[in-house]
Amino acid sequence: MAYETVSALIKAFREDEKDAIEPYFWSDNQLVRWTNEALTEFAEQSESFRDEESDVTLIPYGVGQDRFELDPCVIDVISAWVDGQRESCLSRSCAPIGNGFRGGYWLAYSGCSSHFHFNPVGILKLYPKPSAEGAIRLQVVRRPLAELSKCDKIPDMLPSDRRHLLAYIAYKAYRVNEGETYSIESSDKHLARFEKACQDAREKDILRRGDCVRPIRSSW
Repeated sequence: MAYETVSALIKAFREDEKDAIEPYFWSDNQLVRWTNEALTEFAEQSESFRDEESDVTLIPYGVGQDRFELDPCVIDVISAWVDGQRESCLSRSCAPIGNGFRGGYWLAYSGCSSHFHFNPVGILKLYPKPSAEGAIRLQVVRRPLAELSKCDKIPDMLPSDRRHLLAYIAYKAYRVNEGETYSIESSDKHLARFEKACQDAREKDILRRGDCVRPIRSSW
């Protein structure tokens, strides 16, 4: 099954865990919350949610404006270019450059910067400072854009990967310390299954994109 919606995922979870008849062991609110947590964890561990189209990827700038606090959903910035001119790409700097340093950096593309740096705190910096107004478009790795409700569709994930959210939901469910459903052993097994699925998704994403700059897990 593709589990297109949160409600479909919850229905499948209840069927799998023999919780399809009221009164339920776990409430809908709990299962929706754990679905959102699962989606965020999958995004962070697999780094497979890439985006260059949503509003969080468009960064307008003014003259001299070189520092931007990106949306908290952004995990990493892969590339940047002048909006509407994909061929006008900015180079990525692996380390921040002091304002006093200008060697190798120049204003390009009608006053736009030529380089950018992104740090894990979520700050994007341009080098050198732009000399004209404009906008850059980013390709980012990100978390979900918004929390889901029970009736929402599950975004971003490949249809074949959505089933892995069930393992995370089960991990959380069996850690609720309430009587007969509490089982650390079962919870740990579901978590291990979910983490393996995240790693597999990350490796498949790397291979699909031909991106070899990130390590692939070894079985040695």
